[in-house]
Parts: sequence; C-alpha cells; structure tokens
Amino acid sequence: MFQNRKLRRIALAAALIPASVLLAGFIFRNVLLNRLLSDRIEKLEAVTGMDISYRKAGFSGISTINIYQLYLLPPEADTLMTIQRIKLNIRPLSLLRFRLKFGFAEINEPKLTLWREGGESNYLFLLNHGSDSDSSTTPDTQGRNYKAFADHIFSLIFSYIPENIRIRGLQANAMIDRHHLFFRMDDLLIDDRTFSTRVYVVEDSITNQWNLGGLIQPSTFSAGFSLTTTGPAPVKIPYLQHRWGLLLAFDSLKLELKYKKESDSCSRLTGNMRTTNQRINHARISPYDVVLSSGSAEFSIATGSVWAEIDSATRISFNGQDFRLFARYDQIPEKRIQLRINEPDFDAAVFFNALPDGLFTNLADIRVQGRLGFSLHFDLNPDLPDSLTFNAALKQKGFSIQSFGATDFRRINGDFPYTAYEKGVPVRTFMVGPENPDFRRLDQIPDYLKYAIMTSEDGAFFHHNGFIPDAIRESIITNIREKRFARGGSTISMQLVKNVFLNRNKTITRKLEEMLITWLIESQRLTDKERMLEVYLNIIETGPMVYGVNEAARFYFAKDVSKLTLAESIFLASIVPRPKAFRYSFDSKGNLREHLKAYYELVSFKMLRKEWITQEDYDRLAPAVELKGPARELVVMTDTIPAGEIEEWEEF
Repeated sequence: MFQNRKLRRIALAAALIPASVLLAGFIFRNVLLNRLLSDRIEKLEAVTGMDISYRKAGFSGISTINIYQLYLLPPEADTLMTIQRIKLNIRPLSLLRFRLKFGFAEINEPKLTLWREGGESNYLFLLNHGSDSDSSTTPDTQGRNYKAFADHIFSLIFSYIPENIRIRGLQANAMIDRHHLFFRMDDLLIDDRTFSTRVYVVEDSITNQWNLGGLIQPSTFSAGFSLTTTGPAPVKIPYLQHRWGLLLAFDSLKLELKYKKESDSCSRLTGNMRTTNQRINHARISPYDVVLSSGSAEFSIATGSVWAEIDSATRISFNGQDFRLFARYDQIPEKRIQLRINEPDFDAAVFFNALPDGLFTNLADIRVQGRLGFSLHFDLNPDLPDSLTFNAALKQKGFSIQSFGATDFRRINGDFPYTAYEKGVPVRTFMVGPENPDFRRLDQIPDYLKYAIMTSEDGAFFHHNGFIPDAIRESIITNIREKRFARGGSTISMQLVKNVFLNRNKTITRKLEEMLITWLIESQRLTDKERMLEVYLNIIETGPMVYGVNEAARFYFAKDVSKLTLAESIFLASIVPRPKAFRYSFDSKGNLREHLKAYYELVSFKMLRKEWITQEDYDRLAPAVELKGPARELVVMTDTIPAGEIEEWEEF
C-alpha cells in the first residue's frame, strides 16, 4: 500500500513538472517573446547595419504573436521601412527552447521608402554591409570581392522569406535623383512557397498593371518568377530609360534561377529566362525599337573573390537563332577581359530570318540558303591596350542569296541617286553616273589621287575581302586608350556601304549592319572592286556640302580632278577622314601644319614602297599646296586651333 502511494506521488510530481513549466511559459510568454525578439533584432542589426525597433509585441491566445509599428532605420538616414502590424503563428513549445518557429505570417501595410540624391541615399549601405567571412580573403587593394558580394546579396534575398506569408497593402516609393517611382501590391500571398499578385506601377504619372507570380525555395536558394502585362501596354522596366536612356519592355517574362556556394572559392548562379515581344531602344543601339518576338537565355555565372565568369554553358537565343557565349573578368594577377563566341555551323536562313525588326532595315525579307560559321575571340588587359588579342570571322558553306529584301545591293553597279547625310539628316541628293557633270569614271581619276586615298584609307583594298582584322584591332586599341571612338578601322568597302546604304547614325546596330552588308557584297561578289572604288571616289565627303573628288578638285584648287598634282592629291587624301578640318590646315604664315608635313612624309613613303610613285616623284615632293578655289575664303590661318573646332573622326 505504502509503495503504491509513493509511486502515485512520483507520477503526480512527474506530471506536475511539465505542466508547471508550460504554465510558467504561458504566464511569462510575453517576457520570453520580447527577449527572443531582442536577440533576433540584435542579429539582424549586425547583419544589415540598421536600427530596428517596434512599439509593442505580445501574444493573442496561445500561438499568435502581434508586433505593432515596426521601424527599419538606416544609419544616419531617413526611415527605410515601416510596418503597421506583423501577425505570426508560432509553435508555442519552441519558446521553451528560446527559439521561434514560425507557421503563417501576415504583414499589414508595409511602406518602403527609397531615396538617393547623388552619393547620398538610405539604401545603398545594404549592398556593402555585413558580408560573410569570405570578404576578408580579398585585400582592399584588389578591389571588390565578387563572390562575397554575390553571397551577401543572395543571402539577404533568400534568408528572410518565409514559406507562408500574406502581405496586405504593400507600397514602395522611390525618389532616385528626383525621379519618382511608385509601386503598390494590395494583396500578396505566398502559400507553400508559391505566390501571385497584381502590381501597380506609376512612373512619371503613367500607371501600368502587371501580373507577378512564382515559386520561392529559400532552403535551396532557388526561385522562379513570371511577369506579364494585364493590358495592351507592355511591361516596361522602370527607371532604366530615365537613368541610361534604355527602353526595355516585353509582354511576358519567365525567370528561373538557383544560387549555390560550390566551394570556399566559387559560387554559381544558374537559370534560364524567356521573353515574348521584347522591345529594346537606346540611342547607341538603334534609332528604332528593336523587337524580338521571342528571346531566351540559359545562363551559368560563376564568381570568385577576384574574378567573374559567364561560362560556355550559357546559351542565348533570339527569334530561333542561338549561340553560346563565354566571358570572364579577372582582377589579378592583372586585369583581363575575355569574350568568346564559337558557332562553327548554323543555318544561314534561320540566322537572317531571326534578325530583329528595327535592327537591320536593309536586310529585311532577304532570302538566303546554305550554312554559316562565326567565331570571335577577344582578350584584353584594359590597363595595357596593346595586349589586345582580337580575331573574328564569318565563314560560309554553300551560301547564296536567293532574293533581296528591302535593298538590292547590286544597285551600285548602275546609275543611282545618292543621298548624303549629316548627323542622320539628309542634306543633298545627286546622281552617281554620267548624268552628273561632276561624275568621273575610274580611268578619269589620276593615279596619284587614287593611290594617295587608298594609302590613307585602305592600302590593301584590292587584296582583302572587305575587312582587315589588324586594322579593327588597332582601332579598338586606339579607342580604349583615348576612351572615345577616335578610330573606326573601316575599309573602303565598309565606308562605301556606310555611305550608300546607311545613314550616319553612330549606333551599334548600324556598325553591325555595315559589316554584314560588306560581307555579303564582298563574299558574293555583287560588284567588283573597281566599281566599288569608282563609286566611293565620286561620293566621299571632301568639304562643306562638297562630295566626290571632282567637286573637291574645284573647291580647293579650281581645276578638274584629272589635273591634280601629287602634292594636291595627298592634301585631298588628308581631308577624307575629317572633311571639315581643312579650315585649320594652315598656320598663320600660310604653311601646312607640322602634323600634315609628317602626314605627307608617311603617305608618300608608303606610296613609294608600293611602287605607286617613282623615286623621282618622292624626291621632288614638297609638303605645300596653294588653295585657289572657294576653300581659300574659308581657311583660318592661325597657330592655335580653337578648342572644339576640329570634329572627331566620323568612322564609328
């Protein structure tokens, strides 16, 4: 009996102990909660650098926590975010282990405020604060630690997203350099990691509505998103046009990505992206919208402490044409930029059909057959421009043009009207042919002038296929060194295409179109070299509203082109790269400037070496000319050239 009573007492005590603990936990749950919240906030403040505070927090019932008026304050800056109320469902027993295990969360009326004015902001500190230990592996002298930076950004993104959450009345205001953006999501529900919502975007008083949905997997650092328009207007990525003049819009976008820390020395972002009816516009790309009916990319981007790489598994596709891309940047042991594309065999018809609308207008609707292959190798230390390795080639196999589209490039074989442009604006139209009294056949133009211009512009004109890789390489080196488009590397073939078929807008697409048309003309022999040179010499700009070498001979020397001397021919050749610079070709005494005297020596020596002039011609040559035509009244004879008077090279 005594033994039974003892056992009952022990059992009762054993039952009362956890009950007492649970009772104490329930009574003091708010104390435990605030202690845990303080610990969590302290850790978040250490990671983010912010001051985080709230007005009050407490339980409602056994498992529901309410946190009121949460504030996120950047260091020495205006409030970044306010939240009116956070409602959390937790597992009560986790409090006894001084841990918080969340179930469902509800956030009401979060308001995010971003501002930046120049170098001052209330959010940029987040990009540089509180990286992991990897950041210490790279000394400051080596610049940014790419891996640590990427690890930090993706940790911020994925570490604080719960699996189940509802956000009501989300608003974000951004004032970036006095440019206002506003976002609103009335109701965002993440249920078992999936979500969908409608986004209202206001930029410059224009409102758009988007549908946003996706799946987030914080445990695996992976996510998928879809973004579509809800009306006739496409999704337009805000701020890009204001900041960089770039329009980027589309009807739909799907993005999947996964981030992984592969080792202590490498992290990798992989994924794919697909868009429909993508529109791109930028003044340096094209004067028109570039339209991709479909575009996609499968990418693999790796980062180390001092390097970043788009590896060769990356494949980009546009309108059905795809290619692989490799790019890499190294900080040490020396800076190095590498870019490689190698597609040895693809269908030519697919490629030309894939050219986006608004990109290559002259090639629209062209029909071709056969195979093509393209390779590009670019390797550069930007601190040592002369280190550049550059090779590019477009090869053909069974390639032919079945029919021309918007432009028949064979039209230069006959008489045709030519329109001259200045800064993209047509300024004059004249016939290229005998109908024009200033037109001269190639055999009517003196060899002195033909060879002087070829020596200056393209000495290998009759021997190349439209391109001189070494000249393109040298032009890239010059442009890098001078940090501007100082030299274009164009052959006479490319200049002819630019003048006859294209406007003078300095855009990337115009340059690419120029190169592609040049390749078509040269590879398909749509005209011969003699006719190309004849047309070129009859249309090149040689002064203010002066075009062609015969007009130039009359404008500068009041004579027919056939009467030009060697000295006069070399002078005209010096005008071709910068046709309006003639005004400052002479010093105050009426002599050619020193740089032109050096130019005479260089050009005449090259002409002698190629046996385009005789030794007697070379010995008798004096770097001096006398202007007798209308140009004489426009020349400014001065020892000092006013800043900004000489135009930059027009080649790009």
